[in-house]
Amino acid sequence: MTPYYDLRKRLELILLGILVVTALVYGAFRAYPLLRGPTITIYNPADGDYVASTTFEISGQVKRANTITLQGRPITIDTEGHFIETLVAQAPYTILVLVATDQYGETVSKSIRVIPE
Repeated sequence: MTPYYDLRKRLELILLGILVVTALVYGAFRAYPLLRGPTITIYNPADGDYVASTTFEISGQVKRANTITLQGRPITIDTEGHFIETLVAQAPYTILVLVATDQYGETVSKSIRVIPE
């Protein structure tokens, strides 16, 4: 066999290895958010905040979620995952529970407490 043929075979194996590694890294990069599950971010109010009156708004964003519930009731989200809901606070405090579920059944919950003035 000629040295040119051996060099070509080595280069083919190296390039094939690089292609396989690149495909695996790209697949992991694309699958990571799906495997991570949904997330909930609450913008307003923060945990332990005093609300100005008995009626207040809760706002936030969910990512990678198909459904979200607030106090067990489904709420609507826009195309970017933002939500705004109007609620009534009851004395001495109200505990709000948000639960987000993704397409694979993974759930995450977040709860905050608000205090009416």
